[in-house]
Amino acid sequence: MAQEERNRLTEWLLLLRSQAPILRQGVADWLDAVREEPRLAWETAAVRYAVYGASAVVLVLVVTRIPALIGPPAPPSAQAAATTADYHVICSRQECGHHFVVNRKFGFHSFPVDCPKCNQRTGAQALRCSCGRWVLPEMRNKALTCPVCGHHFGPAP
Repeated sequence: MAQEERNRLTEWLLLLRSQAPILRQGVADWLDAVREEPRLAWETAAVRYAVYGASAVVLVLVVTRIPALIGPPAPPSAQAAATTADYHVICSRQECGHHFVVNRKFGFHSFPVDCPKCNQRTGAQALRCSCGRWVLPEMRNKALTCPVCGHHFGPAP
């Protein structure tokens, strides 16, 4: 018959329960000694390191708040930072070719999207060419190229 796996949490709780009276007595003895000699509290490593840690946390909080206190406040006309962007999209179907704009979160890459004109999932992200048009770049010689004027957008991703 297989032996059950030990539950470590239960073992720790049982150990803590068995050691609790001894721990209480040790803390009470330490408090009595500190009352007689207060310097003993600082000489205790646990107390000293707890004070160092709390001081470090307070110092970090103060240092991170200083620029906000020193710097000028935002103007009343300031708005919250943007979380979305407009993406120009062109339907890749030859019969449609509809140009439209979608507003999605930053980093949106789930193309193709639905074309509102032909209701097909053929909307691809368009790029602005130097000729002033929004186009779907074509692959020529391992580089993205404008189908209208031949401008190179750079190597294909």
